[in-house]
Amino acid sequence: MKQFLFLFLLPLFFLGSLSLYAESEDELQRQLKSLENEIKGLQDSVSFARSKGTGLQSDIKLLEKKISESQLKIKSTQATIARLNRNITEKDQALEELDAKLAREKDSLGQILRKKNYFSAYTLLDYSLQEKTLSSFFSDRDAYSSLEKSLQNSFKDIRISKTTIENVKLELEDAKDEEMARRIVQEAEKKRVELNQKEKASLLTTTKGEEAKFKKVLENRQAEAAKLRARIFSLRDSSSISFGQAYDYAVLASKATGVRPALILSILTQESSLGKNIGACHISSDQSGDGVSIKSGDVRTRVMNPKRDLPIFLTITRELGRDPFKTPVSCWIPMYSKGVPYGWGGAMGPSQFIPSTWQIFANRVASSVGTSYSDPWLPYHAIVAMAMYLSDLGAVSGNETSERTAACKYYSGSSCSRSQDGASYGNQVMKRVYGIQADIDTLQKS
Repeated sequence: MKQFLFLFLLPLFFLGSLSLYAESEDELQRQLKSLENEIKGLQDSVSFARSKGTGLQSDIKLLEKKISESQLKIKSTQATIARLNRNITEKDQALEELDAKLAREKDSLGQILRKKNYFSAYTLLDYSLQEKTLSSFFSDRDAYSSLEKSLQNSFKDIRISKTTIENVKLELEDAKDEEMARRIVQEAEKKRVELNQKEKASLLTTTKGEEAKFKKVLENRQAEAAKLRARIFSLRDSSSISFGQAYDYAVLASKATGVRPALILSILTQESSLGKNIGACHISSDQSGDGVSIKSGDVRTRVMNPKRDLPIFLTITRELGRDPFKTPVSCWIPMYSKGVPYGWGGAMGPSQFIPSTWQIFANRVASSVGTSYSDPWLPYHAIVAMAMYLSDLGAVSGNETSERTAACKYYSGSSCSRSQDGASYGNQVMKRVYGIQADIDTLQKS
C-alpha cells in the first residue's frame, strides 16, 4: 500500500511543482513558436535575396536580413534558456524533496530493523523465564510478523526512491547540458551579428553608396574566395586536399544526407587536430592487434580489436590492394576502469571509422559515390560516410543542438551529458562550425 501511495503521490508532487510555472511556461512556448515562424520566414527571405544576384543594394539587404535572422535566433535562444532554467530549478527542487524522503525512509528502516532485532532475540523460554503470559508472546510474534512486512515495504520504497532520484539526476544533467549548448549557439549568433554589421558598415563606407565602386568590392571578394579555395585542408591519416575540394565534397554529401557542409568540415578539422596530438599507428601483428607508432616507432598495444575489427581490416586492405602493416590507423588512447584497460584504436582515414563500423556503411557509400567499392582513406568516400553517420545520429541542418549531440555521439558513442570527453569534443566542433560557415559564406558571395 505504501508503495502504491508513493507512486500515486510522486506525479502529483511534480505536477504541483510545475503548476507554479504553467502560465509562464505556456507563454514561453508561444513566444518560441512565434520566433521559429519568424526565423523560417527570414531564412526564406535570405535565400530569395541571395538568388537575386549580386548588387550593392541587394547585398546590403541580404546583410540586413542576416542580421535580423541572427537577432531573432538570439531571442529564441534566450527564451529556450529561460525555459531550461525553469526546468533545472524544478529538477533541483525535486531532488531536494526526494533526497529528504529517502533520508526519512532510511531512518524509518533503521527503526524497523532495531525493533525486529529486539523481537527476534526473544524465544518462548525467555518469556516464561520473565513470567510473561503465553498470549503476550503470541501478540509480540504478530507484531514481529507485521514488522517483517513493514521491512519489505520499506525496502521497496527505498528502491523506488533511488530509481526516481537517478532518473531525475539524468534529466537534470540533460537540461544543464542543453542549456550549455544553447549558450554556445547564442554566443556564436552574437558574433555573427557583429560580423555582418561590420561588413555592412564597411560596404557602405567603401562604396559610399555608389554601384560602380561595388565592382571593386566584388573583385576583392573573388580574389579572397580564390585564396580560400586553394587553402590546404588537412585530413587525418590521408593526403591533404584544398579547402575548395573539401567543400565541394561536403556539399555533395550534404545533398545526399541533409547534414550541413559546415558541420562535416568542422568534424574533419577536429579529427585532423586530434590526429596531430594523438598520432597514428601501424598494425604490427595480425593476431594480437598490437602495433607501432608511425612517428616514433614505439610499440603500442591495443591498436586494433583482434576479434571485432582486425579480420575486417585485413579484408578491407586486401580488397583495396593496401599493405595492412603500412596503412595508418589511429593509436589506442590509454583509458582504464579500476586499473583495467579498455577501448581500442584502429580507426581509419579522415572520418575515423573503425573497420566494423565502416563495414556497415561500405555499400551505402559505394552506391552514393557511384563506384563498386568504398575506400575509407579516400577523402570523398570518407566525407560521404561521415555525413551518413551524422545523419543517422540525428544531425539536422540548422539545428545546432542536434548537431552538437550528433558530434558527441560520433566521438564517444554517448550523448553529450553522458560523456565528458564527448561533450568537450562536441563543444569544440560547434565552435569550429561558425568559423567554417563564415568561410563558406565567403565562397558563396564570390
